[in-house]
Amino acid sequence: VLSTNKVPSLRSVKLCWSMNESLVPLCEGLSRGRVGPPTKLEMKLMPAGEGCNVKAGVSGLAQVIRKGKLSGLYRLTLRPEDRVVSDAEWESFGEAFTHAEASLESLQSLSLQTDSYMFMSQTDWFSAFLKGMSRGSGRLPALCSLSCPRRGANSKTGFEGLSALVRNGNIPSLGDLKVDLGRLGHERAQTFGSALSSPHISSLRRLDVSLGDSFPPFVVDEVRVLSGGLSSGHLQGLRELCVTGLFVADNVRALCVGLGSGKLTSLWKLDLNHNYLGPEGGRALSELVSEVLVAEKLPSLRTLSAQTADLADEGVRALIEGWTNRDPPPLQCVDSSWNGLSGAVVNPLLRFLGSKRLPALETLHVSGNFGADQAFRDMLFGVFPEIVKI
Repeated sequence: VLSTNKVPSLRSVKLCWSMNESLVPLCEGLSRGRVGPPTKLEMKLMPAGEGCNVKAGVSGLAQVIRKGKLSGLYRLTLRPEDRVVSDAEWESFGEAFTHAEASLESLQSLSLQTDSYMFMSQTDWFSAFLKGMSRGSGRLPALCSLSCPRRGANSKTGFEGLSALVRNGNIPSLGDLKVDLGRLGHERAQTFGSALSSPHISSLRRLDVSLGDSFPPFVVDEVRVLSGGLSSGHLQGLRELCVTGLFVADNVRALCVGLGSGKLTSLWKLDLNHNYLGPEGGRALSELVSEVLVAEKLPSLRTLSAQTADLADEGVRALIEGWTNRDPPPLQCVDSSWNGLSGAVVNPLLRFLGSKRLPALETLHVSGNFGADQAFRDMLFGVFPEIVKI
């Protein structure tokens, strides 16, 4: 029905299917015709269950894509769970997406996901998938969103495929990228760095980077590579940057090299939420960010979000001092929720807000602070009710 245009008025189809042998008859039906524009197809391929034949489903779908039968595919979510599919088979599947006859000109969003029990694997299926994608001769001209899952704790793979896709110009419209750089190490991190330093990355508008968990927390090599990409000059169109997993002061210092390079002139939002830095790291974050989060370096910055970043009183004082001595960016929203602030910072905050050093400020989030000293929170709100959000 779908592929032979039995319902010509149909414009949108969403299929949620298990990645098992039941994909085979579906693919056989799709291969009888073509699902193409103006019909938009969204597919979610989910875990199949133990003992299912995932290989057959992956192989069948690859054949349909290679033949150009899914030119209307605009959004795809892949979340396999069966580890019997080899890296070579994932590479073959990925290669179908950039096959010369695949005709995936409508594909806009690709979300790659991993079940939690695969976290201890030494290989990441999506690394093999992306490597295969990079081998095809075709392009994905409309792909604007790519989300990669958390890498395995014991993974030995990197981002060679993603880097090649970017450097070869296979995904020229990529605007939103989510990656996990945790546990990469210096050499493999360089492959990701080469993508951020490519002229073909200039379309990127949002970058979401996780640096993994806190075991171990010392991922300074990965942060330096990220920082090098931010300094490359090819991300001048980047509007939103989200970084989690900094954990220690050295990582903060490495990141600030990129933030302070002066090459992120379009950055509109900086998200540093959930970086559990501790007292030393929180202090370093505030001191260094107060040096780089200035109008000269980030002239377009409107939103700074630092929830649960262990800023504490000393960190907030460092920010206030930095923005008192240097021109701050034109911030409209600052989120300092859940940072262990006490009543001791209320008077400095009141004086700073009253100084109008942030004339465009519309919202200051302070929820989750002050502990039992809620009277101080209420004092802030009472003086600046139109700005302070409790």
